[in-house]
Amino acid sequence: MKEMIVAEYEKRFRGVSEMAVVGTSGIDVVRMTVLRHTLRAKGIQAMVVKNRLCRRALGALGLEGATALLRGPSALVWGGSGLVEIAKTIVQEARTLTELQIRGGYSAGQVLSGAELDALAKLPGREELIAQVIGKVLGQAGRVVALATAPAGRLLGQVRELQERAAPAAEPEARAADEPAKEETGKAGGTEPPGSAADAPGQDKPSDTGTESSKQ
Repeated sequence: MKEMIVAEYEKRFRGVSEMAVVGTSGIDVVRMTVLRHTLRAKGIQAMVVKNRLCRRALGALGLEGATALLRGPSALVWGGSGLVEIAKTIVQEARTLTELQIRGGYSAGQVLSGAELDALAKLPGREELIAQVIGKVLGQAGRVVALATAPAGRLLGQVRELQERAAPAAEPEARAADEPAKEETGKAGGTEPPGSAADAPGQDKPSDTGTESSKQ
């Protein structure tokens, strides 16, 4: 029987790299069931575990760090888009379900305390971060909402589309900037315009010969 429970834990937690551990002391079966349904609606799963057997399963999966959080009645919470979303959700649920104790979390080999998980809950989620980054790059609020919720492939395609649209608009400006430069070049290389005083016909310099003869 115990081996079957350990095998079930290994099956459920295989591939999980981030999780939170909460204390369930004082929470009856009915309210725990309601909590699981609420979490499941957000793509997050919760499972009440037997600590000693769960430690064996987590150790076999290379998640030994999380075993330090298993003390007293415990439940593991995982799924969603990651630990930030998990933290946000359980912190919010703990406001109404006051018996829910946030013990801490586990991510990428690191153990987080309950206080650290609470701080993590205050960070922007994945969608919020994407919206912020794209908003700074593109500066188009309407497109930001659409891009932030799109898959990665569609996101890249939208960005490339915007870049391609911007490129042709820049070409006429570049040609307009070159035209004054060509006109200046023509003026600099040209000759003296006709009609100047130097080239006017019939305007010889006055001779000094007559003046010299009268003086004599």
